[in-house]
Amino acid sequence: MPPKRRSSSSEEASEDDFVETAPAPKKARTQRLQPGEHTLSSLLALPHDELAAYALLLQQKKSPNSSAVESWSEEKIAERADKTRDVCRAEIKKQMKWQPSCKQGTTKWSYNGLVPHEDVFYKLFRLEKPKKPWKVKKIDRGADVKVHWDQEEKTFKLNGTYSL
Repeated sequence: MPPKRRSSSSEEASEDDFVETAPAPKKARTQRLQPGEHTLSSLLALPHDELAAYALLLQQKKSPNSSAVESWSEEKIAERADKTRDVCRAEIKKQMKWQPSCKQGTTKWSYNGLVPHEDVFYKLFRLEKPKKPWKVKKIDRGADVKVHWDQEEKTFKLNGTYSL
């Protein structure tokens, strides 16, 4: 950024007419902080390279082995399954409105959901956990409801029909 010029009545510029506005240089960091020692302001002050290295350090500390699955207690699984069931029920009910196709029983509804842990899905739909994982599976839950489960992404899709 060029230096600012003072307003003057004369056309000629002298050295006294310029004002220095450059900020003071920052000091280089000599020590690296460990996880948990940073504040928001200290993170904002970090250069991009140091911030990326810090993020990588946190990621490796959180999960040194990415294939490791954290274990959940049965109580926590049951609690999350109940919450997810209530949300599913409410969202499906919102879609169930009277339409002329209700007379034939062909009115459709659909719900996409996400679970934080695969055990929550199995508890939610009262299924046994398989020994061998599947990629995408379609499960029939009666004549009117189908469940699509993607174990890798921990997502499910419910769809079905309703009538009067």
